[in-house]
Amino acid sequence: MKKLLLLLLCLCLTAPALADKNTYELPIDFSGGYIPLESNFTDTTYEDESLSVRMEKRDIDGVRYDIAWIKAASPTQLRTAVAGEPNESKSELASRMSRDKNAVVAINGEYYIQRTEEALVYRQGIAFRYLDPQNTRKDVLVIDEAGDLHVFLGGDSQVQELVDFLQSGHKIINGFSFGPAIVKNGEALPLPERYRVREDGRDSGLFDSAVRAPRMVIAQVGPLEYVFVEAEGRNDVSKGVTTDDMGKFMASLGVQTAYCLDGGNTCVMMFHRKYYDSNYRDSERELSDIVYVCTAVPDGGM
Repeated sequence: MKKLLLLLLCLCLTAPALADKNTYELPIDFSGGYIPLESNFTDTTYEDESLSVRMEKRDIDGVRYDIAWIKAASPTQLRTAVAGEPNESKSELASRMSRDKNAVVAINGEYYIQRTEEALVYRQGIAFRYLDPQNTRKDVLVIDEAGDLHVFLGGDSQVQELVDFLQSGHKIINGFSFGPAIVKNGEALPLPERYRVREDGRDSGLFDSAVRAPRMVIAQVGPLEYVFVEAEGRNDVSKGVTTDDMGKFMASLGVQTAYCLDGGNTCVMMFHRKYYDSNYRDSERELSDIVYVCTAVPDGGM
């Protein structure tokens, strides 16, 4: 198993750099996108040559879903940002990180600095942490060089599947170890027992199958087509959802892959530099990382 992990690390370090695919390529680093033109926004949409965004709210059975439908021209427009340096124990408001990176839409990430265990954590092509072969309880999400989402379910075969993935020529641009994965190949996945129970044998709280809570999901519909979805909760407009119900809802949207990021009080969705959900400045929590999309049209400058 240790040999497999070493191979995984070597492949990560030696994978080829991305080739330019079109004129909308952005660098794989922690720089932001270009400044979006105000004239390209409406109250619920954004449109330019490189990016199309449509925002939507759905109220179903006492749950409010905030939805961002996204079509990008380049995989480099789906990006992540962190507060501080890699693995630095620093947090920042998602709204501020979103504005700093010129995000059109932004959501919270996995709040990776809250967890100390070794896990697969990549941001913008940089490995923050590597997967511990002895701790593969969590599902892993990888966003590759084509902007495609891949989930690797927790279990004994997870490390080998990741090695095979890299040996096939793929590169990890962003990697998450939170989860669970709730849709794979278009089918909703039930919450696995390893998420229900912690290593010490106690209930896992947020992942109890009966707990309704705010949930944040990143999903893919097709090539360069994504959906960010927040199920609001703990407020007057929404009671939250279970993980299983979130998976069913995501499958109903026609996504092929869906993965849970941090939920609960961490949930936040920004559009056009404003809260699209029920957050407001005094209620927003500081976070370690966000996921966002941006324009690649340089009209406004970097």
